[in-house]
Order: sequence, then structure tokens, then C-alpha cells
Amino acid sequence: MRIIFQILVLVAICMRIEAADVGKEVIGRMQVTVYYGTDANPAAAGENLQVVSGEVEQKLRSLRKTGYEHYRVLGSDRKPVFRSYENWLAPLSPSEELLISFEPRGKAEGAKLMLDLELWQSKRKIMKAGPTLEKGKPLYIFGPKWRGGRLLLAIELVEIVQ
Repeated sequence: MRIIFQILVLVAICMRIEAADVGKEVIGRMQVTVYYGTDANPAAAGENLQVVSGEVEQKLRSLRKTGYEHYRVLGSDRKPVFRSYENWLAPLSPSEELLISFEPRGKAEGAKLMLDLELWQSKRKIMKAGPTLEKGKPLYIFGPKWRGGRLLLAIELVEIVQ
């Protein structure tokens, strides 16, 4: 009887190991930061918002179609990238105004990761793309017009787990 019990326990452990979901394996980390650019009074975005650093401001000004007088940080979020699950970033937490969904397409190759990426605004998908992100090189997306300015999103692969 004791041997049968030990065999059953061993079978249960093996089944549990096989049932482990490899799709939940973390293969990296992503970060999205939402910036607000405007030529008007930046207080329209809210009081006490963080002014962007000189380096970030210079980068934002160098992007085509920008050149706003004022830039502010509205929100930021960092989440793990799961091997085969859809992931969500909520850069304006706790608001659901802007959400980013992303799902990896294949394995990370070196410091690069291919993604299916969607931008959602007020529970509506407003953009879909399939970029290849490289670690440390943010992808800039021009978001919607907002409060007399424009939202700019910086999506960055900050870590690859091999």
C-alpha cells in the first residue's frame, strides 16, 4: 500500500511539472512613458507634472513633426513580457484612457524582440503595429491630440531574459 501511495505521488508530481505553463515564462521587460507636448500653458495637462530632463526634451524635439515649447511626463509603466501571452501596460494608471497591449512574435534574438503592439484609447483600439524593438532604443509613437497639445509615447524594451 505504501509503494502504491509513493507511485501516485510521483505521478502527480510529474503531471504537475508537465502542466507548467511555459507561456508564462518571462522573456523580458517593457516600459512605456507618456509625454505631453504643447505650445500652450502645460498646466492644462494637470498641476505638478514632472518636467522632462534636458536629454529627453532634446530627443523629443528632434522627432519629426514635434517641436513643442513644453514637455511634461504624464505617466509610466513597466511590465514583464511573457513568452506567449498578451501583456498590458497602463501608463496613465489608474486611468484606462491609454493602454498598450503587446505580445511577442517568437523568441528574442540577441537584444531584439518582435511584437504585435496595439494602442488603445478609451477602450477603443486606435493603432496596431508589428515593430521590432531593440533593447535601450525606444520606439516613439505620436498619440492623440489632447488638451491643446499631443501625447507622445516612448515604448522601450528595457531587459531581455535569455
